[in-house]
Amino acid sequence: IMAGRTNAQIAEALATLAGIMARDHQPGR
Repeated sequence: IMAGRTNAQIAEALATLAGIMARDHQPGR
């Protein structure tokens, strides 16, 4: 079981999703 690696991958995926969501919620410039 590679819990550390899995958590890192999940954190990275969440960060990527958060960045995309934040960018999408920006007023269209």
